[in-house]
Amino acid sequence: MNFDTISEKMGAVANNRYLTAIRDGMAVIIPVSIIGSFFTILLNLPIDAWKAFIQPYASMLSIPMYYSISLMAVYCVFSITSSLCKFYDLDPVSTSVLAEMSFFILAIVPNVLSAKTAGMEPGTYLPLANMGAQGLFTAILCAIFSVEVVRFFYKKNLIIKMPEGVPSAVGKSFSALMPGVIIIVVSFVLKEILKLDVNGILTWIFSPIGYFGHDTFLSAVIPVFLITIIWLFGVHGMVIATPILYPYWYANLNANTDAIAHGGAPVHFMTEQFFQWFVWVGGAGATLSLAILLAFFSKAKFSKTMGAVTIIPAIFNINEPLIFGIPIIMNPYFAVPFVLAPTAMAAVTYLAMKLHMVAYTTAVAPWTLPGPIGAWMATGFDWRAIVLCIVNILISMVIYWPFFKAYDKNQLKLEKVDD
Repeated sequence: MNFDTISEKMGAVANNRYLTAIRDGMAVIIPVSIIGSFFTILLNLPIDAWKAFIQPYASMLSIPMYYSISLMAVYCVFSITSSLCKFYDLDPVSTSVLAEMSFFILAIVPNVLSAKTAGMEPGTYLPLANMGAQGLFTAILCAIFSVEVVRFFYKKNLIIKMPEGVPSAVGKSFSALMPGVIIIVVSFVLKEILKLDVNGILTWIFSPIGYFGHDTFLSAVIPVFLITIIWLFGVHGMVIATPILYPYWYANLNANTDAIAHGGAPVHFMTEQFFQWFVWVGGAGATLSLAILLAFFSKAKFSKTMGAVTIIPAIFNINEPLIFGIPIIMNPYFAVPFVLAPTAMAAVTYLAMKLHMVAYTTAVAPWTLPGPIGAWMATGFDWRAIVLCIVNILISMVIYWPFFKAYDKNQLKLEKVDD
């Protein structure tokens, strides 16, 4: 097996401008999700007196939840478009506005009420359904399509140019006019003339992948296995996972927050936070455990130094210093535990949640929190999540242990030779 060739090909995939734009664009929703989840946490503090106090305001406090995760696709259209525009050096604002309009045409069907119903006044309403995670695939398509149309018009010089002296913002707006006509007309024809449900079609195309959004054992372990394998070749695994799996994981989180907003219980445990707080503890490969072993159980100077340098970042889920410092990439000593440890942690977490031993995740906690704290917050302050997170770290340490010992022994031998 030629690892250099495989690594080169996987690197080319990871550096693909579309995948990079999607990854960077979807990263923008993280603070929005965290802010919205803050209100979810407020509504679920495990204190009876607080619950009684907050109950009259529950409906009001649910509003930020709706405007965060429930509008995820709307935010992603703008952010993915802006990210891809930077690659081509196009105006991100005017292009993103066009992409947003294309998205609304293709994904949203207005509801018209002709009479007062259930307290709602007559008028036209835009349903939230496809504005959230359910519309992410359409959001990605509209972003890429809009940027490529604008790029084509600029490349062929088919734009309206304003004379010098016209404000830059005005000039850019008129430059977007011609490609904007094409983007909107194409979107309109697809939706209203050809009667195509683009969002439904995309959901159907990706439906086999949607299996990994279900609360199943394979949904817990297969993504972890594949993401860590990709990492071993020096490619950030989430570059591949983000555009494929996030729509399903966030759809489940959206369903959980909706259930809570309506006084119900969360219905899914297969969310991005499932992996963040119980699998990727310390970062990809669950490397906090390796940092602990290096820092406290090493005999070789290099191993001990690497542990001392990387353990603090690892506590806050930053493991690039460890991955590239050891390095773990293509390292025969750590390839097996790097894949096996998080896969085992995913299996244990699946069983714990399947058996209702730990609460489901219902909020997005900042990813830089130490694992047990983030797990506690993401599950609505379930103390058992802290225990599960710590148990998973210990499981990971056990799996890493024999490989760590072999590595440390070899390092010690090399240092003696150098002396």
